[in-house]
Amino acid sequence: MVNLSLYLLIFILGTFKYMFAAVPGVVAGIPFFNNYITLVFGGLVSFNFFYFMSTIIIKKSLEKRRQKFLAGNYVIKKNFTRRNKILAKLKMTDLGFWALTIIGPLVLSIPLGAIIVAKFYRHRKMAYWNSTISLIVFGGIFTLITELIKG
Repeated sequence: MVNLSLYLLIFILGTFKYMFAAVPGVVAGIPFFNNYITLVFGGLVSFNFFYFMSTIIIKKSLEKRRQKFLAGNYVIKKNFTRRNKILAKLKMTDLGFWALTIIGPLVLSIPLGAIIVAKFYRHRKMAYWNSTISLIVFGGIFTLITELIKG
C-alpha cells in the first residue's frame, strides 16, 4: 500500500507544476491509473479555482496599480512595444485562441494559464472546455511518457 502523502504530493504538484507532477508517482511505483487520476484531479481543481476567481484577482491587481499611481510610486511603462503588438495580434486570431486555451495552462503554470485564458477568452464558451479537455488529455500523455522513460 502506497502512502497517502505520496498521493497528496502528486495532487499538490498537479495544481502548479502539471507537466512534472507524474514523476514522483511513477518513481514510487503507483499504478498508472491512480497516478493519472490524482494528477488530473489536482490540475482541474487548480484550473477551476483560478479560472472562476480570475475576475476578483484581476480587479485586485488593477486596484493595487491604481493605488500606486495615485501615491506617485507607479512608473508608466511603454504600453505598445513590438512584442506587445505581436501578442495582441496573436490573441485576436483563432490560432492564438487555440494555442492559449490548450497549451497555455500546461506550459505556463496552471494558475497563470487559467487567469490568462479567463482574461482574454471568458466570453467564448469553448475556452473553458478546451482547457479542461487539454488538462485531461495531456495528464494521460505526461503520465504515459514518464512511465515509458522509467521503463
